[in-house]
Amino acid sequence: MNLTRTLFPILAALAWTSSAVVGQDAEPAFASWSKIEATQEMRDYQAKLKKGEFDESARKFLETAILPQLAAEKNIPTIERTRRRLRDIALNERDTDAAALDKANDTARRSLTTLAGNPKAEPVVRINAMLLMGELRGKDGRPWPGAVPALAAAAADTKLAMAVRVAAAAGLGRHADAGRASGGVDPAFQLETLPKLLAIVAAAPAPEDGAGGEWLVSRVLDILPAAAPKASPQAAAALAKIVTDASRPVDVRVRAAAALGATGAADSKLDAGRIVEAIRGLAITVLQSDLTASEDLAWSRRLGGQPPRGQQGLGDPGAFPGGAQPALETDEPPMDLLVVRRDAWRLVRLADAILAEEGSSGLATLLAGPGKAAAGQCAAALRTAGKSLDASPDAASVRTALENIEQAAAPAPAAAARPAAPAAAEKPAENDPFAAPGN
Repeated sequence: MNLTRTLFPILAALAWTSSAVVGQDAEPAFASWSKIEATQEMRDYQAKLKKGEFDESARKFLETAILPQLAAEKNIPTIERTRRRLRDIALNERDTDAAALDKANDTARRSLTTLAGNPKAEPVVRINAMLLMGELRGKDGRPWPGAVPALAAAAADTKLAMAVRVAAAAGLGRHADAGRASGGVDPAFQLETLPKLLAIVAAAPAPEDGAGGEWLVSRVLDILPAAAPKASPQAAAALAKIVTDASRPVDVRVRAAAALGATGAADSKLDAGRIVEAIRGLAITVLQSDLTASEDLAWSRRLGGQPPRGQQGLGDPGAFPGGAQPALETDEPPMDLLVVRRDAWRLVRLADAILAEEGSSGLATLLAGPGKAAAGQCAAALRTAGKSLDASPDAASVRTALENIEQAAAPAPAAAARPAAPAAAEKPAENDPFAAPGN
């Protein structure tokens, strides 16, 4: 008994020290978040931060008791809630001194980086560790700038799991959005992120990354204009390569076009006319593909003895005179509402890539003479078509939009234009798993 009493403080101290870094496979000091949230230790920790004190004991409590809750087995089923409660209670900007909060956030950054990179941790734990890093906030309520270098490095780290890299890009997106909302992105953000973002965009997609890799590129393409308001020749070339690559998913190409239109400048060394032609061809291919898919679905249902989707109320085949169904050629095949709205989003984004509605940016601004006028007409046709699909999301509107875009003037003057590849050379558009519903 005396030996136990003697050893207990020593063993406790060793346990405290050995778990000082999150992600080293040590058991947390508390079994679950519910066991720590309302403790006196947590109240003492919060009181210190409120007074501006982030001493050694507060640091150890954050590292060894609070942050390890992300990896605690009992918290896994509710890890998202645990992550949010952890930030709101232990890293709360409203009730914390600014200097103390910066120190706490920096401690969290180091520990979360270790946990997110720990190959022995559960994938969901690693992902949530990276998400939490992106959710750290400063005293002003904005995303905490100190997390940007770690987030950018993680997003570009090919040794990390793809899901962790996507989570890092989501955090960078939060910083970019905050900068846009305030009227300008911090130059430090641009300096830290641009090389990493360009590396991600320029890298050839690895087959093993699958949809996750394209998700990452999609996120980065949305962030890139905030990191590079004017595209360098290197950045412009990387974006143009994606736009014109028929093997890349449709929505990745749409986002690349949007980024190129927003950042293209006179010194970007762009063949703007050729890119506008490619954008117009992409829009045509998208609409043709979705119409063909809807027609194929209608025929397959008819051959299976079912009415086309959306016409089930017409009754069974014997309900018509002679048992005949209406001829498919005379009826527009039904199209899924979300498919049409996604096409509307695509067309408007592509229109903005050519020429923004207010005319302040877009590839057309890099052209002159007839080429510029034709590009403007193409942008107007795409934008009108997109708005018509949003107002009337059905197959008839898609067909009309396709006809109007096909009839629009060629984006480049004949003398300077390169022959556009026929639509058949394009890879048919697919219902991409990383499409942009609601954007």
